[in-house]
Amino acid sequence: MADTKIGVVVPTLNSGSTLDWTICSLKSQQGVAIDVLVADSGSEDETLAICKRWAVPTIYVTPGNMYRAINTGLRQITAEWVTYLNSDDFVYRHSYARLVMHGEQQQAELVYGDCDFVDAEGRFLFALRAPSPRRLPGLVRHGDFGFAQPAAIYRRAAFEELGGFNERFKYIADYDFFSRIILSGHRISALHGPAVAAFRRHPSQLSSYCASAMASEWEPFRNSGRLKPSPRSVLDLMSMYLGNSSNYLWRLTSRRAWPPRISRKNTALDTRGASRN
Repeated sequence: MADTKIGVVVPTLNSGSTLDWTICSLKSQQGVAIDVLVADSGSEDETLAICKRWAVPTIYVTPGNMYRAINTGLRQITAEWVTYLNSDDFVYRHSYARLVMHGEQQQAELVYGDCDFVDAEGRFLFALRAPSPRRLPGLVRHGDFGFAQPAAIYRRAAFEELGGFNERFKYIADYDFFSRIILSGHRISALHGPAVAAFRRHPSQLSSYCASAMASEWEPFRNSGRLKPSPRSVLDLMSMYLGNSSNYLWRLTSRRAWPPRISRKNTALDTRGASRN
């Protein structure tokens, strides 16, 4: 198993305040060989010094679109399994080994697990229990894909077949990518049990100050016919909400509560994405 490799790209732009956490979590992975590459877009803080200290290679990608950085990095990695991790998120010690092993056993092309949500200081807020793969098509048609991006890995072959992340989008390309892989019939599997990753929530993420720009990127989806709810998709959505009812209740009653839908940092609104640097 340790011979199995996973490639992880970390897109950065002035990410020095959290990057040590992220790289430490990647360098601490057990049971799997890991290839980490930082795709930086001109950081002027200590980001590059942190990468040097951890002996993590870096590439420069022109600023303006995080997904261009992710695509550029992933296309330079030769591992069979790949993913990207935000520079403020982190993964638990055995997470990638668990995901890869499960993916190999199930002959899957996309594997995802449960995810914790933490605050800016890394304190636990709530957990997201990911739904069954059979629920995903219905969730996609409701503008949701059900799991958190940091908790997912996928085969390089699927990434290449789908053409990577659509760089026409600046905010919702991960939703577009996962919706395409879900609706195109690729084999998908869910790993339940302990959470595999932690998604950091903080006021400086894009969903906090670029809501109008993010919303405008949803219009092509609304008009394309891809997002057509059905009675079955409503049941899929309700199933996910019921499976996470205690978390939604906590978020509605806590003073630190966030909007009742699961905001994801890198993309757009509600559960349709996860944070930017």
